[in-house]
Amino acid sequence: MDEMIDPGDLRLFVAVARHASFVGASRRTGVPTSTVSRAVARLEERLGVRLLHRTSRRVSATDEGARLLARAAPVLDQLRDVLEDAAGRDGEPTGRLRVTAPVVTGAERVGRALIAYAAAHPRVTVDLRLTNSVLSLVEEALDLAFRVGPVAEADVVARRLWAIPYALAASPAVVARALGGRRRVDAAALARAPAVVTHPGRPWRFRGADGTQRELRPNERFAASDPRVAVEAALAGLGVVRAPAEMIARAGGLVPLECALGEPEGRELFAVYPSRRLVPRRVREAIDWVRRAEPGGADGPRRPRRHG
Repeated sequence: MDEMIDPGDLRLFVAVARHASFVGASRRTGVPTSTVSRAVARLEERLGVRLLHRTSRRVSATDEGARLLARAAPVLDQLRDVLEDAAGRDGEPTGRLRVTAPVVTGAERVGRALIAYAAAHPRVTVDLRLTNSVLSLVEEALDLAFRVGPVAEADVVARRLWAIPYALAASPAVVARALGGRRRVDAAALARAPAVVTHPGRPWRFRGADGTQRELRPNERFAASDPRVAVEAALAGLGVVRAPAEMIARAGGLVPLECALGEPEGRELFAVYPSRRLVPRRVREAIDWVRRAEPGGADGPRRPRRHG
């Protein structure tokens, strides 16, 4: 290998391998597809190995390509972070912030916090992807993810941001018809009542005053992965719903319920980012803005104070 490898060719190869697509890499990098294809071909020629399997339907890394991706991608990410961090040494974060978050949380508190963050920092470009799928930070070239815990991914740092309290509620008609008009119910009555669930087949978990965790299998009547739809179904009288307390309160028209098993177990929101030594300033500050949007805190995210 007499000629130097062009780092630009390597960067485009990594983009193709991560997206398993020349078109996807083109969209991500802003480089024409034909240029991306020539760059990968040039890199393969200079290395003397085939890096990608190409068919009419998909692109996948060869063994040699997978090894190169595993070694080169973290180095390129680190270099990008070093350069963008250096560009922000004047105290202002800079660069593209690639973020993913769950649909509901991302569209509400996380999204609003990131909008305010971008408005306050014009040198940062925010790319927010809302999905309930757990995207790979490395493969998707993401800087930051907000996940509802627990976080089971390897090679990431997970920083707890806040708790998401949950509550039980039902329409007045369901309380009268299925719960005998009672707002405090025992486990047997709750198990018999029709339920609106967001995760079919999963038990509802409760935590007693003594800290003991208890479970109950709801009588599933209606299922919706989006809790906003689940709350709407409860309002329509389809059953008891277990959902974020803030969402239930905001909906209005539902009767809060208590269960003898204890309080409905809530969830926790985490900021997740790659476990590399340098965390770019734009990532650190974005996490800070979102942390300040904690439910029950001050209305709306506030601009963090600068320290030192």
